[in-house]
Amino acid sequence: MPVTPIQKDSSILRPRARIIRTIGEELISNDVVAIIELVKNSYDANASIIEIRFQGRIIDVKEGKKTKRVLIKQGSSIILSDDGTGMNLDTVKSAWLEPATISKKNTKRSAGNKRRYTGEKGIGRFASAKLAVSLKMITRPKEDNEIVVDFNWSDFSDDNKYLDQVECSWEVRTPSEIKVSGTTLKLLELNSDWDEEKFRELRIALSRLINPVAPITDFLMDIQVPKELKDLSGWITAPESLNKPDYYIKGSVDKDGRPDLKYFSKKIGKEESLNVKESDFILRDPVRKPTVGSFNFEFRVWNRDRESIEKLASEIGSKTKNIRGDLDDLAGISIYRDGFRVTPYGNKNDDWLRLDIRRVNNPTMRLSNNQVVGYISVSLDENPELKDQSNREGIVESQAFTDLKEIIKNILNQVEQKRYEERPRESDKSQTRQSLFKNFSITPITQLVQTKLPNDKEANEIVSQTETAIQQGVKKIQEVLSRYRRLSTLGLLIDVLLHDGNNFLANIDSEIHLLSKELTRTEFDLNTVKDHVKNINEGRKVLAQLFKRLEPFGGRKRGRPKDIIIEEAIDNVFALFKNELTKLNIGYTLPTSRNLVRIDGGELQMIFVNLIQNSMYWLESITGVRKIEVSVERLDDELSVIFSDSGPGIKEEHQQMIFDPYFSTRPDGVGLGLTIVGELVTEYDGDFTLVNNGPLDGATFKIIFRKRI
Repeated sequence: MPVTPIQKDSSILRPRARIIRTIGEELISNDVVAIIELVKNSYDANASIIEIRFQGRIIDVKEGKKTKRVLIKQGSSIILSDDGTGMNLDTVKSAWLEPATISKKNTKRSAGNKRRYTGEKGIGRFASAKLAVSLKMITRPKEDNEIVVDFNWSDFSDDNKYLDQVECSWEVRTPSEIKVSGTTLKLLELNSDWDEEKFRELRIALSRLINPVAPITDFLMDIQVPKELKDLSGWITAPESLNKPDYYIKGSVDKDGRPDLKYFSKKIGKEESLNVKESDFILRDPVRKPTVGSFNFEFRVWNRDRESIEKLASEIGSKTKNIRGDLDDLAGISIYRDGFRVTPYGNKNDDWLRLDIRRVNNPTMRLSNNQVVGYISVSLDENPELKDQSNREGIVESQAFTDLKEIIKNILNQVEQKRYEERPRESDKSQTRQSLFKNFSITPITQLVQTKLPNDKEANEIVSQTETAIQQGVKKIQEVLSRYRRLSTLGLLIDVLLHDGNNFLANIDSEIHLLSKELTRTEFDLNTVKDHVKNINEGRKVLAQLFKRLEPFGGRKRGRPKDIIIEEAIDNVFALFKNELTKLNIGYTLPTSRNLVRIDGGELQMIFVNLIQNSMYWLESITGVRKIEVSVERLDDELSVIFSDSGPGIKEEHQQMIFDPYFSTRPDGVGLGLTIVGELVTEYDGDFTLVNNGPLDGATFKIIFRKRI
């Protein structure tokens, strides 16, 4: 092989022609997305109407027992016609024939400053390459001639040609197709078939393209398909059922994250303003100020039980099947930028906010994705950090996008709380929690049988055996619940274990490294060696103490109650959270007395783990003094514990609900912490209540233990 001579020069980057088709395949994922991109181009051109017309041959295709109608690709075409501003020859040559043009990026708005451009990357023309073999574009500016441009996309598949070797012919002619102004795109020889399902998908996508809550009234879309599928032709409109939600919450959020909320429910029958605490909208993990800009929103919510759907169907003169179908097709939360939808958010089955996972964790309170049709309206001017991905399908993951998702969950949390408040509740319900197993007794039946049938030994024996069997069953259930409670609480402590455990291990590793280094010396210092060994031993003791404190939360069987010094148990739990409490700048005051309570040690500590976790969460959201105060007092045969914090407190309307299973005011809360505490306390013949006028200004709970033997 000859040696390359020494030389110096420069060369241009010369792509092959097929790069156009390759980019088109990567940027445009499917035919529906491609058409949407072309519709957006018409909107950017100030069009008031766009017609999408499908032409070709429809055939019936059998799939198993079903038959569907298909527009076959051979000889078929799609024609998109709008009445926009059109393009002159200079624009065609400098913009349409210049992929990735910066014309929109520099200008930002359409002619006359009418509309904010929906696209800035200059890639819309790739959509036509995705859809068809060739494109004939006819365009005309007002009071000018027509320009016709031919694109044969198959020329860009020639592996032997470079991009600069492919020419697209054009001509300027006397107007013959466009009366005043506009653009017509004739997509000829389609690349794929279109079946009924695909046409329906297109109609749904177009119906969601423009925000139906704050619609753009000066832009209409019309689809025309062959007569065999004429029911899919016509203007794009939203179904009437979308205007009849059971609830809605709407309003705005400013750039500082402050919300202005309005809520409506059919039960109330009127719209009302919601006053929320600053702590309800704090952004966490870590606590931060939002980087997302201001935006408007509306979330419409439906109850999807049979009775509610039937009532809605009757109200609008429709069928329950159609109502469910509309919600299935359109459910989800969509993002609209400057009036146009950003895909794929809100696509069918696209649960981008993971609402269904929230509902799985809390099925009683949380909304699922198919119950909500939501709209978020943002502007690029106010939200420059919410940038499109290159393929125009989604927003680039960023802190601003993360903040937007967190704020949305905070908003949904408000409507979830209001829905829960409106549920029927027992009147005069006491704040004192009752044990789950209180009613698992047939004592009244036993007494009745003994009174009415005192001499019937068989009846009395059956009743006695039944009561024994029930109590044994209750005991087994309690043991199973105890294991789950322990494991659940251990889950709350996993961060403590990982953080503290890793720190201790890192310290031990460091000492071992220094010890090894010292021992490699010819004449090592014995005192230095002893110091390293001492430090390693101290680290081991601290790590052992951590494991000892965690031991009660293991998944073992429920232990036999024993006398425990309650103040020591409280100290141990606070010691587990010492680092986190310090990090959050939360001070705490603990009791110095020594009182015995007869209880399983793990269950006693579970009580305080849940209370501390709740307090830390809410204290993190305030800017004032953060403090927890715990006191213990014995009165006769009762032992009472007061647990108080300086957090935002509990709203009056929620004070009866916070003990309900699954009720939570935290956006992702499961709502079982206080329920577990209440059940544990009542199983030891105690009371767990929320009290007013506690020692601190936030939430104050009182626990009373009575059973000591």
